[in-house]
Amino acid sequence: MNPDFYSRVADEFGEYTSGGLRTDVFPDGDPEAAFDELAKGPAGRDGRLVDVGCADGRSLLRIAPAFADVLGIDMSASMLAAAERTCAELGLDHVAFERRDASRTGLPDGGADVLTSRRGPLFPGEFHRVLKPGGHLVYMGIGETDVRELKETFGRGQLYGRWDGRPVMDEVVEELTGAGFTVVLEKAFRTEEFYHSPVELDRFLRQVPIFEDYDSTADRAAFERYVASAGSDRGVRLDRHWFVVRARRTI
Repeated sequence: MNPDFYSRVADEFGEYTSGGLRTDVFPDGDPEAAFDELAKGPAGRDGRLVDVGCADGRSLLRIAPAFADVLGIDMSASMLAAAERTCAELGLDHVAFERRDASRTGLPDGGADVLTSRRGPLFPGEFHRVLKPGGHLVYMGIGETDVRELKETFGRGQLYGRWDGRPVMDEVVEELTGAGFTVVLEKAFRTEEFYHSPVELDRFLRQVPIFEDYDSTADRAAFERYVASAGSDRGVRLDRHWFVVRARRTI
């Protein structure tokens, strides 16, 4: 993903927020809550957590009190500045943020008890190196059918056209296994988001990389077609598809 996109979002909105007033429906459970519990479980209070692609740190700071030492890394300086501001407000002095490339972090071998990546990058070999033997990786990925109807309306988007191919979660599990991990949990989550108005949906699309080139003016015709097809008394619906994988470094 392009770090310039996230810097633009941070500069415009002050943070990487999910944005937009909405109502969420979780038939498979809340994936964010499930991710948090999986991340907090393996290491205990003395553990060290490394979070890759931490963005503005909101999600990381929610689970940071469960660890003795926490590092969030990202490539966007603007996002890291937002994370540091929030961290200072919360008074969490055991949390640090650094600008590092997830593919070659420069972190020491075997220094982390838990490594997390929440809809962020996945580099199994590098993550394996950074984790201690027996350490855990918790990864949240974007499924191949995420907001499919929206992408079909726009004719482009993240993972566009992948919905008839091999599930992304299966590919992730194979990559992790090949890198020396044992996958101990894999679960898909399908959720619904109902944006309270087209204005709220537009705000959301400006803040997330479903379309990194989304433009409210240039995309107006496609946007209005989608609102007409997906709108209801509950709001404008997006069908989300995420998955969570937890894996243990075994070799």
